[in-house]
Amino acid sequence: MASAQPNSHRSRRRGEDPAPGAEHEDPAGEGFQAQAEQWSRRLGESAQHVWWAGLGALQRAQAEGSRLFDTLVQEGAEVERDGRRRAEERAETVRDEVESRFDQARENAAMGWGRIERAFDDRLRSALRRLDIPEREELDALRRQVQQLRSQVSRLATAERVARGPNPLPEDGSAGDSGE
Repeated sequence: MASAQPNSHRSRRRGEDPAPGAEHEDPAGEGFQAQAEQWSRRLGESAQHVWWAGLGALQRAQAEGSRLFDTLVQEGAEVERDGRRRAEERAETVRDEVESRFDQARENAAMGWGRIERAFDDRLRSALRRLDIPEREELDALRRQVQQLRSQVSRLATAERVARGPNPLPEDGSAGDSGE
């Protein structure tokens, strides 16, 4: 009978009595069981490591949370300052460009008004010439001539008085009014 059960000694564990009907167990089942136990142990260890990692992350987050928050606040403030600075630079650039265009438009308008004024002056001058009305320059020249003539008349009158003397006699030769 020993030859009828050649693998029965492999299916038994040491120190165990074979269970009734266990004489025909598959040795591959025993290997599967060992592998399952090994996987179970590894899974348990992995779960333990994940748990510890979670606890460590929680501890670090609590310890570094305020530092991280402060760092984020500082970085946020820096981003805002940088954004404001860039916005102010852009606003200044736009303001300069607007002022430049405004100045250019003002110059163009002034040149346009200048052309309009010159055209108006030319037409007015032409109309005054047709009406034989003297221009301002001609009137100013006449005023200067009149002033020069007044000055000359005044000098001549003064020179004539000086030449006659202090009490000139009347032209008829009489010595004046004697009352007779």
